[in-house]
Amino acid sequence: MEIKEYYQGFSDEQIERYRNDVRQRWGEKTLKDSDARLLNMGKEKFAEIQAQGGTIFQSMCDNMAKGIDSPEVQKLVSEWRQWLENFHHYSDDAVLGLGQMYSQHPEFAAFFRKFHNDLPQFFTRAVEHYCREPGVTS
Repeated sequence: MEIKEYYQGFSDEQIERYRNDVRQRWGEKTLKDSDARLLNMGKEKFAEIQAQGGTIFQSMCDNMAKGIDSPEVQKLVSEWRQWLENFHHYSDDAVLGLGQMYSQHPEFAAFFRKFHNDLPQFFTRAVEHYCREPGVTS
């Protein structure tokens, strides 16, 4: 199985662009480690994990009216952070950076707008709050 099989729905150009972005931001080792995790989990487990992510993102939409600092939203950010561990171990700074990319990177923002038009900005602000307020979900 090739790593490109995990990028369903993306063109070869998009795949290479995303992979180059990871190389530039976090280095070749991070990319290789992430690839190894994906290949080791297999397509079935990967599909389960992707569905879990979708559930987190939809739940975030369902709780937007409660605000970024609500216990429900902050619990979802915590769940999202744990979910990320399926792909790579992220430092606190990397979690913040990824959360900010969700609203700043046009393709990420477009993905999250499929759930709700306001989700990219809301998610970023919720992650920023989570990172500013350690233990907020305790």
